[in-house]
Amino acid sequence: MVLHGPAGRFFVVGAFVLDCLVSTRRLPRWGRDVRADAMRTVPGGKALNQAVTLARLGLPVTAVGAVGADGVGAAVRAALAGEGVDVSAITAVPDVPTPVCVVHVRGDGEKAVVWRVPEALAVTGDQVHAAAAATDGPVDAALVTFEFAERAADLVTAAAKAATRVVVNPAPAPADPAVVGAVPWEQVDILVPNETEARALLAGRAAARGPAGRLAEAVAETLGVPTVCVTLGERGCVLRTGGGTTVHPAVAARVIDTTGASDAFTAVLVARLVAGDDPATAVHHAQAAAALTVSRVGAYEALPTAGELRELVFGLRNPPG
Repeated sequence: MVLHGPAGRFFVVGAFVLDCLVSTRRLPRWGRDVRADAMRTVPGGKALNQAVTLARLGLPVTAVGAVGADGVGAAVRAALAGEGVDVSAITAVPDVPTPVCVVHVRGDGEKAVVWRVPEALAVTGDQVHAAAAATDGPVDAALVTFEFAERAADLVTAAAKAATRVVVNPAPAPADPAVVGAVPWEQVDILVPNETEARALLAGRAAARGPAGRLAEAVAETLGVPTVCVTLGERGCVLRTGGGTTVHPAVAARVIDTTGASDAFTAVLVARLVAGDDPATAVHHAQAAAALTVSRVGAYEALPTAGELRELVFGLRNPPG
């Protein structure tokens, strides 16, 4: 099952970690213990979730990043490879443990995340260049996340040289306005922040305190990015592209766990835009993928399967048997 449209490759540049998912009614306080309803570990990270979703759409994907040269890192690489993701550009760094991201999930689907990726595992522009040099044929899009905010400018510049389109998912939200100011936004084609991230991108400007429905327009005009889609959770999303703004209500969904939903949304949105879908159709498919993801527990394990994406995106059911 392959998308109709360009047959190039996608790069996903970011952190690849192990998620420790904790289902709990409340967060612990200092000096207190909390018994979790459930705990489990799975491969994770925004870049991993986006790479897996793209691969399940039938697209060739290269993951660009680093893990520790340990059993956890080997498991993360194996999970990606098992999904059909090219892991040749993921470096295994000796004597550095692969990070574990702790995700606390409340009963209503809300989450709180504790994470840290050591500097030794931060992806570099040189890694992006090396991946591009080792790739035959075009790279249609490079997706860049913001786990390494201080390197965002370098990564965007490298991505622009490697790929036809640069997509930025500015998560986690940048805390330092200087980081935002250093990014060469004129090289970014598609920007997909949530509301918090969009306001962080506008820090210091009046628009940062404006209504959510105007954020996509404000970010697009301020940064000069031609396509901006601000996701608003259960309120849907707002898309600014081609000089026009459209509001897209959320798809009805039973929310169990919101972890990973934005990653599924971003991957499907970008894939459909690259394939030539009109923006409204691309958003519709992306929202359907996100709605399915929030309807079940987890991140990586909650992402739509290849068969589900086939039906969601193409309206095709798997053949019987």
